[in-house]
Amino acid sequence: MDSAFAALKLIEEGRTLETATVRLWPGGDRRSCCSPGALQRARQTAEWLGLPHHFVDREAEFKADVVEPFVAAYLGGETPNPCVRCNPRRLAALVGVADGLGLARVATGHYARLVWRDGEPFVARGADPAKDQSYMLWAVAPEVLARLEFPLGETTKRETRAAAEAAGLPVAAEPESQEVCFAVDGYQRFLELSGVRPQAGAIVARDGAALGTHRGQWRYTIGQRRGLGVSSTQPLFVLARRAAANEVVVGRRDELDVREVTVRDLVDRGLGDGAGLHVQLRYRSPAVPVTGLERLGAERVLVRLGEVFAGAAPGQSAVFYRDDVVVGGGVLADPA
Repeated sequence: MDSAFAALKLIEEGRTLETATVRLWPGGDRRSCCSPGALQRARQTAEWLGLPHHFVDREAEFKADVVEPFVAAYLGGETPNPCVRCNPRRLAALVGVADGLGLARVATGHYARLVWRDGEPFVARGADPAKDQSYMLWAVAPEVLARLEFPLGETTKRETRAAAEAAGLPVAAEPESQEVCFAVDGYQRFLELSGVRPQAGAIVARDGAALGTHRGQWRYTIGQRRGLGVSSTQPLFVLARRAAANEVVVGRRDELDVREVTVRDLVDRGLGDGAGLHVQLRYRSPAVPVTGLERLGAERVLVRLGEVFAGAAPGQSAVFYRDDVVVGGGVLADPA
């Protein structure tokens, strides 16, 4: 629905358009953006708009570049962001399609904005805080960003849906697509279907004291409280997953709080010494102020936070904002 309405807006501006759908995964679930039904609806919507439609198959690349690293990261004790890995590849593929068609730009239905600073393109937050997708776009290369447009960046999801319904778009009432398109039944079920087998291990306190057992550290998430299977006089939360030892570490709620995090695979597009920065450490979590940066190498930095953050999970993205503009990003490293 978002992409279709973005196309409709550009048609109304008198732009010359063609449409393309990238197939990433062979799933048949309606909630998946790559299901046969979703692809058919995309083609039918393009026809309704009177636009040519192109189909791009990137299933093999997606499996190698996104899905397999996702599985490996979970088994390694991390909580990865597959959309962060997917977006640079998917958008680069669409830029390639545009090149083949002789078209200058690629428009998407993301709720984000593109801004220019000193001749360089940057992603900025969209107008709708509930739908802002700039966090998931931090890893898109500048040369790809320079070719993009985000027609929905200044609108809210509610406004988009209402306008799509008023225009009679056939997909105006389509539900939201699944965030992780290849794991519509949850990441645990996906890992099981991928051949990951239960492996019993210990649930331990931070000091190493055994408190219970589990059937695989990958079944747990940082901050999880329910379903631990451990009796205690106080609520316990997952503090860490020690993949090498196949241990799940639990403790008190306040033990989740951190005032600094280490970020690896750093992309720096203007972090400076950290002054004036905020960093978002989880999708849908508010950004917190940065009080300082300590460089630990070319692509690694220690970030000191101006507020306590609860439950920083290795593998999640750390996205740096100056005002509402993304000026860098990276991946949360294991503090151990």
